Amino acid sequence: MSRRAPVFIITGGQGQCKTTFLHLVIGLTVGLNVRVRGVISPGYLRDGRRSGFTLVDLATGEHEELSSIDPDPRCEAHGRFYFRPEGLLFGRRALAPPDPRETDLMVVDEVGRFELQGGVWAEQLDRLTAHPHPPMIWTVRRRLLHTVVERWNIQNPVVVDVGTASVMETAEAVMDAVWEWREAQTFSAVPTPSLPGDRIAAPALCADAAAGGSPGAPAILRRRYGPEG
Repeated sequence: MSRRAPVFIITGGQGQCKTTFLHLVIGLTVGLNVRVRGVISPGYLRDGRRSGFTLVDLATGEHEELSSIDPDPRCEAHGRFYFRPEGLLFGRRALAPPDPRETDLMVVDEVGRFELQGGVWAEQLDRLTAHPHPPMIWTVRRRLLHTVVERWNIQNPVVVDVGTASVMETAEAVMDAVWEWREAQTFSAVPTPSLPGDRIAAPALCADAAAGGSPGAPAILRRRYGPEG
């Protein structure tokens, strides 16, 4: 490809529902048979306080606990959270560089200070951004946005602020990028000359598409989560 596919960055402050927004966008795209890989990490509360995160592999719908505030000598400590080795291995496998012939969209929820310090998903992000990649969606806290863009040299970020953005419009923009990616893969694999009017139109998002995904989507995409930060 002559240029890299875009990286959509869903951003906002702590507690502004970045993961919830991402969840809805993914539900719409999966409803259009987009092949999604990566992870989403809904948080959970205990006594009204964020106490941990669950990790979901978007390609399979499988779950693994990623971290909690409960001390554990087996775990990597980052801030006040203890990251389970099983959760880290699970996530690193899910974030391995995808086969471009089998992946339309890569998701990383979320990229933050731990990655900027070289931990958690930092190595996977280095590998994902080192070569041409499918369109990606990352979630990033607003105060870290510019640092993350500079750290991974994201040349064409599409910033989506949850405070003002529309889920539907974001999903449409993602689908446009996915369709361009699919076309690029098709024409690079089959070098045939194009004729006027040959461009395949991307399917329009249907107004009645379920925000949680189609019946054939992984079960996790049909669940509802509370706000996250």
